[in-house]
Amino acid sequence: MKWEDVCQAFPEQWVLIEAVQAYTNEQSERILEEVTPLKKFTTSPEAMRAYQEIHREDPTRELYVLHTNRKNPNIIEKKWVGIRK
Repeated sequence: MKWEDVCQAFPEQWVLIEAVQAYTNEQSERILEEVTPLKKFTTSPEAMRAYQEIHREDPTRELYVLHTNRKNPNIIEKKWVGIRK
């Protein structure tokens, strides 16, 4: 499903999506070509709790919580510098 389709299917909602096909462009923006909506929510805290549960079970999945009033996801990757514990 494309992001535009998610926005039409779930207007004015918070959604938890999984990126099925995605890549990073030269400007470090994550381009989501194909996504799967997992759940919809009315508030962002609910959506973030669901994200945390799924991420805890499988941290390799590429998950995002976004509001469908966005025309584009606009996800910018940030490079981590230093040591992570």
